[in-house]
Amino acid sequence: MAELTWSPDGEKMFEKLMEAVPEAMREMLKPKLMEILAARAAGKPATSDTVVRMVREDLPEPQKSVLIQALSLEKPGGKVPSANSDSSDQWTGKSQTMFKIMLNEVPEAMREVFREKLLGVICQKAQGNPFSEDHVISVVHEIVPEPFKSSILKKFNELGDFDPEIIDKTIARHGTTQDSLMYILHDIQDKIGYLPVEALSAVSNRCDINLSTIYNIVTFYKSFKLHPQGKHHIKQCCGTSCHLKDTNNLSQEIEKVVSGPSDTTLEKTLCLGCCDCAPVVEIDGRIYNGEEAKVKINSL
Repeated sequence: MAELTWSPDGEKMFEKLMEAVPEAMREMLKPKLMEILAARAAGKPATSDTVVRMVREDLPEPQKSVLIQALSLEKPGGKVPSANSDSSDQWTGKSQTMFKIMLNEVPEAMREVFREKLLGVICQKAQGNPFSEDHVISVVHEIVPEPFKSSILKKFNELGDFDPEIIDKTIARHGTTQDSLMYILHDIQDKIGYLPVEALSAVSNRCDINLSTIYNIVTFYKSFKLHPQGKHHIKQCCGTSCHLKDTNNLSQEIEKVVSGPSDTTLEKTLCLGCCDCAPVVEIDGRIYNGEEAKVKINSL
């Protein structure tokens, strides 16, 4: 490879180019760009024109357009649909949230430029149809370079049927140490209603705590719920006393209700500590026994 030398304007233009490259990619891209420039210069000093021609002719989209604008070589083009639009006929599924996650990986100073270019690519893929999750994922695979691609795809796997900001704000409040884990899990459950597997995965990644460690905790403590809870909660005593004294088929009534269309969650426990009143159940935090319990269960 020919040795690369610079003209004053060429070196200044190259420095401006590198400033427009995301910091995490500079060390990786710089030698590759210099190699391309050396080949273009062919032993002569690389001028600003050499740098511009490299950007225009040797770089892929959307990086090319973004860098051209960053170098003030062109003004932004026409507008495309906004990623902040809540139009139901523009985004489907989790595609809008996924797009925002992808955009947040771009340095803030270049975000608006990338927003336009990436949305343009998605529009081409959608061909007039609403934007889907597959459209966003394909853009990440085809256009986004490492290490941003892996980071974005990991965050996509953390998406559930809840606002991902719940995780970020909770962790920001409590910190990322393992000592804070119980507080984080309780707060997330309070806000979502249970602990989705995607939320546990997000906590694991953000706090650098093994997912198996988190699972051990949430399965050990009965207060944590891994599945959505019903509007009503029945806690059925399965202790010896309640079992032997269940002569009016209270357990059958419970099974009938929870297996039907009612929005009720059942939790079975060894003892509720009310053996003198057996058989008993706890419904929405209150203890009922005998016929009173059957009437309450059938009213849910």
